[in-house]
Amino acid sequence: MALLSMGMIPTGMELYPSEQNNQWPMIQKVINECDYYVVLVGGRYGSLSPIGLSYTHREYVYAATKKKPVIAFLHDHPESLTPDRRETTREGDVRFRDFRKLVQEKAAIFRHWSNPADLAEVVRKSMPVLIRQNPAPGWVRAGQVADLSQVREVQDLKKRIEDLEREKSELTAGWRPPLDTLARGSDSVTLQYSCNAYIKGDCKVTMADSKMTWDQVFAAVGPQMMNEVPEAVMREALEEAIAARALVDVQQLMPKAHAVRNVVLSTASFNQVKIQLRALGLIRKNPAREATGQIWWQLTPHGDHTMTQVLSLIRS
Repeated sequence: MALLSMGMIPTGMELYPSEQNNQWPMIQKVINECDYYVVLVGGRYGSLSPIGLSYTHREYVYAATKKKPVIAFLHDHPESLTPDRRETTREGDVRFRDFRKLVQEKAAIFRHWSNPADLAEVVRKSMPVLIRQNPAPGWVRAGQVADLSQVREVQDLKKRIEDLEREKSELTAGWRPPLDTLARGSDSVTLQYSCNAYIKGDCKVTMADSKMTWDQVFAAVGPQMMNEVPEAVMREALEEAIAARALVDVQQLMPKAHAVRNVVLSTASFNQVKIQLRALGLIRKNPAREATGQIWWQLTPHGDHTMTQVLSLIRS
């Protein structure tokens, strides 16, 4: 009802013929003709198709291969549903959780809901976001079919203009020289982290400092960011670089330490790195990804050029 009230024409499996031989071709045909794919995940994995996946899972995979914009609505606490509305076997639960994780990671947008009334409100608030990010012609009257190709051509041209404007903006911002007063290059920065230090078989959690140059910091995270990556990837890359030198750091506090594990960079230090690299014009945040609930970063053109200079080998 929420979709209908927004002027959309939803269709679902219950509208397809029940004959097994005809069902899947009809599902494919309907998905091909749809502008968006909406998947509702409650507590059940669903009935299995002949290939071993549930029909919902198989639909989702097909829609993704056809590059349909996907929006997912996931129940907040599926384990709290009544037994008839959730998986009660170990095999079913594993299938369900794997599918839920896949949808949450790959859908263009996902939102949570807890009850039918809440779901309707979440749908009404979320669908306009999906449509705004992925405009489509929608339902077209028979008399307008001749003009459909022109509509799509105009949409493609508008998108191309938007892409070019964004590239221009990035190039302008990326090559803008940063303030001369900002630390960079061989200037040093001290990063604080926690870790497990091992001394004669005992394990102690301790805080330590790692002193690095900004070139070393950028060399650690830059290669990971040639394409857009979640913020967690950037952080893990920096923690790996710190871990490689952590034993030397810790031995200044604990001379008898012989191993270090589980390096975790402090939030304050990580925020300092993000702000500094951004201020230097080396990285940029992608606002379009904010709807996913994660922050994504990528090198600017200036950052890509700088990374090449920092990491390239000099002929001897």
